[in-house]
Amino acid sequence: MTQFSSRGTRHRAPGTAAAGPRTRIAGVDAARGLALLGMVAVHIMPLRILDADGSPAATWAATLFSGRASALFVVLAGVGLALFSGGSGNIGAPKLAGVRRSVAVRALLVFVLGLGLGMLETNVAVILVHYAVLFLCAIPFLGMRARTLGFWAAGWLLLSPLALYLARPWAMELLDPHRLGASPLPEDLFTPAVFLADLLLTGYYPLLLWFGFILAGLCVGRLALARPPVALAIGVAGAALAVGAKALSAWLLAQPGAFASLTEAANLGSKDLSVALVTGQRLRDAADSVWFLAISAPHSGAPLDALHVVGCALAALGAAQLLCMALSALLGSVGEMLLWPLTGAGAATLTLYAAHLLALDLFSDFSAPLPRTGLYIIYAVGCLLAGLVFKFLGRRGPLEALVHAVSRTLGRSS
Repeated sequence: MTQFSSRGTRHRAPGTAAAGPRTRIAGVDAARGLALLGMVAVHIMPLRILDADGSPAATWAATLFSGRASALFVVLAGVGLALFSGGSGNIGAPKLAGVRRSVAVRALLVFVLGLGLGMLETNVAVILVHYAVLFLCAIPFLGMRARTLGFWAAGWLLLSPLALYLARPWAMELLDPHRLGASPLPEDLFTPAVFLADLLLTGYYPLLLWFGFILAGLCVGRLALARPPVALAIGVAGAALAVGAKALSAWLLAQPGAFASLTEAANLGSKDLSVALVTGQRLRDAADSVWFLAISAPHSGAPLDALHVVGCALAALGAAQLLCMALSALLGSVGEMLLWPLTGAGAATLTLYAAHLLALDLFSDFSAPLPRTGLYIIYAVGCLLAGLVFKFLGRRGPLEALVHAVSRTLGRSS
């Protein structure tokens, strides 16, 4: 989410935008802007509503963004860490040591900010504390190349959901960590065992699983993203993975007894369960059925959910980079300017993420009676306008500038 995450090589190529001595990969910024809009959507819009007949139904925000937007953020964080540590090139050991110090400082700053934002009255599962811990966990992997990272990512994404499925009930029974809620708070640091169990296993973003998303992003960030064939391959592979995971889940749940077992375990009707598989809500007890491993519901932590959201993230990144390169090749600087609102917002996601949470808290009395769709449009337009202003001025977002300055200063120290 921090601004360092889109800087690539020094050579200008279609789909990159000038930014000081190095260039920004526009597709990464555009994809991050899309992730920001998706996160804002699930924070403002209800995920589940009752239709005209009184039956439950999933909203468009749940269908499009639930689970996918936050996973896209984390995958792009991995891409950013890869670009920050050399991209597809090599950096020497002394420079890598400085990069690692800088990442550690950034992680600490984001951690503190996340604890502060968790104190707001927003009813939002703030992701920044988890983000920060993921940054720290990624530091030992910053010197690895794409092939090695690919093996790590594949193994982690395949094995961690099973480990999570086995460990989560044990952690909840032993430590009762789910009492912490969705957003970590400063006082949770005084119960470190429960705090770590919630971060790793039982929270909204279980790091045991989500670290695989960082690894996938690190692997992709080691590739030559500015080359059209590479962007196309990433997009196609991601789309195939996303569609394949959903199709396999649908086939497994169509097997005799699968859906009935899940409805019984979750204590839901068939219609409610169908909606829950889209929203990811009300599924905690469904883990009592072994068929839980066949679902692909967002934030379920099931194997096919992990593969699906990573596939969606790669597809979004590949498509965004291809779009940026196409507009740049066809229209030159005009094509780049057309995407300034989105890429500008994507380059200032830390600022805009924090700002929208503050606004949700400060203006809650004013916004409560407004239609949710209208309120989302206000926030989305606000993010895009802010992105346009930052891009036009050539400035970082305020929080990005602060994190950059502090981490650069402390990262240079020995």
